[in-house]
Amino acid sequence: MIKTAKILLIFEFITLILLIMLSFFAYPQADDFIFANSLHKFGWLGSQINWYKTWFGRFSSTMLLVSGSYIDFPVLSKIFPIIIIFGYLFAFYIASSRLFSDSSKKFKSIFALTVFLLYVSGMPSLSQGIYWFCGTVTYAVANIAIIIFLSYFDSIKSNKIYILLILLGVFIIGSNETAMLLLMICVVAGLLKDIKNKKLWLMFAVFALFALIVVLSPGNAVRSELFAGKNHRLLFSTAASLGLMGTLMVTWLLNPLLWIAAFLFCHFRQKLNFRIILPQEKPVFVILFLLFLMFCTFFPSFWATALPAPERNMNMAHLILVFLFFYCLNLEKVQKNTAVIQKKRQFCFAVFVLWIAAAAYFSSLDMPQKHDASHYLKNPLDAAKYTMITYGQNNLYHVYTDVFSGRVFDYRKTMLEREEKIKNYKEGLLCLPKVERLPKSIVFKDLFDDPEQWENKSFAEYYHLEKVAVCENH
Repeated sequence: MIKTAKILLIFEFITLILLIMLSFFAYPQADDFIFANSLHKFGWLGSQINWYKTWFGRFSSTMLLVSGSYIDFPVLSKIFPIIIIFGYLFAFYIASSRLFSDSSKKFKSIFALTVFLLYVSGMPSLSQGIYWFCGTVTYAVANIAIIIFLSYFDSIKSNKIYILLILLGVFIIGSNETAMLLLMICVVAGLLKDIKNKKLWLMFAVFALFALIVVLSPGNAVRSELFAGKNHRLLFSTAASLGLMGTLMVTWLLNPLLWIAAFLFCHFRQKLNFRIILPQEKPVFVILFLLFLMFCTFFPSFWATALPAPERNMNMAHLILVFLFFYCLNLEKVQKNTAVIQKKRQFCFAVFVLWIAAAAYFSSLDMPQKHDASHYLKNPLDAAKYTMITYGQNNLYHVYTDVFSGRVFDYRKTMLEREEKIKNYKEGLLCLPKVERLPKSIVFKDLFDDPEQWENKSFAEYYHLEKVAVCENH
């Protein structure tokens, strides 16, 4: 078992190196150009005021987005993913230091790396979660801040930590609405546990004030008008959120790396000095609370727009599921029962073996390209096949295949060709070469063949082009 753990650790370090390497192949996408154009049009302060009045009330993420637009895009799009990667590692290290208070720094570092890779492997969108500047500033930075905030939430007796948490909380509230909601729920939960805590009440008051600044922004009203008649439906939003949440939980629980980690966790469990912050005496309430937090990552989008949340917004839901999964494995009542631990270990191993067997079987069959799920429900094998291929995807698979198949190198070559064409542009419609094989790990949206698409228009405005489109024969 020790040899197996060492092999997996080598795999983790190789994967981390590949994730960092992919950063150097990243390029700006979609909304990146919109925020840069806004800076050029309205200036640093004017741009932030314009966003607040016309689209949303986010203030901290908008400030970072506008400020980041001062940096040359090819440089920014490659540096920021590395900052996010090490930001997550730092946040998970802090969390592991709080959970494993008496463990060595080496163990805490390995634990942080393992949790980070588990999180990355099941992200709804790796490209939006790490390699897209606009998405990471708005959501990933807030996720990192929430992890750090909750790691120290039980230490507010220290005035220094208390002040830092308030500043961090204000930043989180101004990042995005989902992060704001999760933070407020956690603070309210803290108040319910310690209703007489004056520091918590002051923290809640400060956070509520800044939350109102976000919610009452004129931009929210403007954006809400676009979905008038479809949004603000409680039953629909609740049902849709629960349905999407259930589907994605199946997706994430089919991640084989999760079960490998669970198997190792159960094997080494008795050797760990584990101090868990969440209460153990009422695990049902803790589990329900975590499920409620996960639900709250889906609900705001359905409520406000009647549409599912973008994948970058669902990344936090996946992180909550990972924590919930290992919390269930670590319940105090079963820790002391060696037989239960042994059964859990065997169960995790059995699930992983079945997953590998199913993946090997289904990969040998032809998969009809049909979007209608009912096509695959005619018999149990087709149904299982549909589930495996639709929900059994793993981001680390894309990381390795994008690198070793040469997909990212082809992508960079095409992007360099585009840059050369932009330099030689004179007038009229600029036809850019099409990316034949998009590397899914770092790209979620490219330009279109229609110059009237908003992505193409913002790209053209940024590079001072009349029109731009992707053409087959450029």
